[in-house]
Amino acid sequence: MTRDQLAQAGFEVSDEAHARLAGFVERLLEINRHINLTSLRTPEQVWAVHVCDALALLTPIDESQARSLLDLGSGGGLPGLPIACVRPDLRVALLDATRKKLSAVREICTGLGLGNVEFHWGRAERLAHDEALREEFDLVAARAVGALPLVLELASGFVRPHGYGLFYKSCQAVEVEVEAARGAAHACAMVFEGVRTYSLPGEHGPRALAVYRKGARLRNSLPRSSDQIAKRQL
Repeated sequence: MTRDQLAQAGFEVSDEAHARLAGFVERLLEINRHINLTSLRTPEQVWAVHVCDALALLTPIDESQARSLLDLGSGGGLPGLPIACVRPDLRVALLDATRKKLSAVREICTGLGLGNVEFHWGRAERLAHDEALREEFDLVAARAVGALPLVLELASGFVRPHGYGLFYKSCQAVEVEVEAARGAAHACAMVFEGVRTYSLPGEHGPRALAVYRKGARLRNSLPRSSDQIAKRQL
């Protein structure tokens, strides 16, 4: 997508940011030939489905005056790397449990010359109890990680009090998931703030962000271990 096409989709970026985004798309597809980071195969698809989806975070980032973002379950660097391309002033942390994917994303990041990105390998249930990461981020975003009760429990360990969780969901599912996550939200001190909707270019359809605010510090026992989470939903 050209810079003008991005603007038509609702995303104003500088020439420098657009060049970095174009480099991200190119490198993602190149590395994807060897390591499966995305099911998409063309630049047009990556721009419309991945880049524009990631850039939907820009408005809440600006409104909250956030200085740090954790991408929970980053996979192919999404949504974190496109945000890092556009906001080099923002601390962006990518967390994933698959070392091979994280190494591939680090290679992409190095090629783009991004100096504002950090990488954390391991399971979120464990890393959320690491003092260097616990309740450390203004924003935590999660895309295609799991059902909302699970995502809330994992994300709450990284969001600072009065920070925000931004969770990607389909418009068809978001209301049902929010209702199902009421217990988890209460247990994790995450207050539901509403749903932001937006549209991706072309025929890729409407999308939604479920927005939660961290109301207080999380109790030390959360998030639980993966075995405990598997046995019972909050």
